[in-house]
Amino acid sequence: MAHEHPDDVDWVTAQSKCNAASIFARLQTGVMQDVERRNSLRRPDDDLLFEFHDEEETFEVTRGNGRGQVSAAVKFERAGRRIHVEGEDIDVDFTAVVTLDVTGACRLVVGEAMYSEWEIRRMALEVLFFEDDVSD
Repeated sequence: MAHEHPDDVDWVTAQSKCNAASIFARLQTGVMQDVERRNSLRRPDDDLLFEFHDEEETFEVTRGNGRGQVSAAVKFERAGRRIHVEGEDIDVDFTAVVTLDVTGACRLVVGEAMYSEWEIRRMALEVLFFEDDVSD
């Protein structure tokens, strides 16, 4: 049987709440929490430190050694309905477009695939958080 799609989605109200500004703000809050969680998992002998930095239309997460030396960063930037995620010294680069899915839920599209907010955060931060730092 094919996927069931509701016939009576209030897409106008859903679309009014599904905008890049609100999604970007929720991503920012989620990323701050992700950074706190990742730092809480540090081992005593681990000198990696992750920091969150924000500006007006951008925010970023850096991976450093806690002594001011940054080895990699991931930057989030909003432009219209698009949210661009780009790594510095790390292989992360994609653009997500805010849209409604067939059920009226707000999602982010990268290429031809739809993702939820936590999946976008994982796509952006997983390598930064968990790949060994090869610059040492």
